[in-house]
Amino acid sequence: MKSSTRLLSIVASIGLLATVSLSAQTQLVSDSLFPAALEFKELKAIKTERDLKDHVELGKLPYAPALLEVGLKRLVERTYTVDGGGQIEISIMTLSDAQGAYSAFTCLGPPGVHRGPPGSFYSDNKETLAFVVGNYCVRVHSTTTGDLARLVATSVANRIGNHESNLPGLIRHIPADSCDSGSVRYLLGPTAMSTFGTAVGGSSLKLPPDVEVAQVNCTAQGQSGILTMLSFPTIQLAEDYFESGSLSKKQSSGMASLYMRQTGPLVSILEGNFTPETADKTLSSIQFSYSIKWIYEKRNQQTGTIWGVPVKLLGTVVRSILFTALLCLTSMILGVLIAAGRLIARKRGYRSQDTLIRLKLDEN
Repeated sequence: MKSSTRLLSIVASIGLLATVSLSAQTQLVSDSLFPAALEFKELKAIKTERDLKDHVELGKLPYAPALLEVGLKRLVERTYTVDGGGQIEISIMTLSDAQGAYSAFTCLGPPGVHRGPPGSFYSDNKETLAFVVGNYCVRVHSTTTGDLARLVATSVANRIGNHESNLPGLIRHIPADSCDSGSVRYLLGPTAMSTFGTAVGGSSLKLPPDVEVAQVNCTAQGQSGILTMLSFPTIQLAEDYFESGSLSKKQSSGMASLYMRQTGPLVSILEGNFTPETADKTLSSIQFSYSIKWIYEKRNQQTGTIWGVPVKLLGTVVRSILFTALLCLTSMILGVLIAAGRLIARKRGYRSQDTLIRLKLDEN
């Protein structure tokens, strides 16, 4: 009996040691957005890799001032050698928000924007495929042929997951009939405008730091040019910029003409060989209107303010008022019912019997 117990103890100890050994060798699945080790047999080995998070390191990148202006927070890159020759480089940029990611995408990606997949929007040519999803901007540069770059990009997009990536509001105001939305460049700030944008009126625009800019190629009735749209935080700022006449003194190069129009907080500048009639038709199609929506959100997910009061606090106050009103209404109904009952009882001759309590004391 003792020998069998000892044997079981030894077996249990061996099993425990094996479990500890296996657990020590087991690794958690990495949160890396790059393809898994054996996901693509064409990717032979990792040639180079870097992960930049520090502001100083990011400041050494090409176009660093413009990228930092749009909110670049992190850059991870990895280069693979490919079976049969060539290489693939994957660059994943994390930005502060979706607007910054879309701006970096339109500035660094190949021309021509299409609806995804991969990602929410993508652009590609023979060597580079870029896409944007959420606050991520990804570029896949390949020196190989075939669909490997697209398959790798799809893998990275799937690892990032689904994120809501709507077009910035300014992009949605671009005239769809006369302008090529695939050629748009979305620029957040003066540095991005001077780095990636096209000069307007022969020189760079002087803009405050909180202005959004979109530039797009337009063609109408055989006439072509570039539409530059500026979105200001307020209508007053847009009016001040429009009335300042800062562009009226600029001389456009060649035979190009310059037309301006202000619509709400938007200032649109159309430059090219357009006639006044065609320019007016194009600029008049840019409309802006405010809309108010009442949105009911689930509890613990309400944000924002209404009339300057936080939505959560306002909801609590409204519920308290409704509860108090319901309590008052219930009290009134009960009071009416009690009064009616007493009245009915009196009419039927019911009276409460008086009860006399006498205290008898025994003096004995």
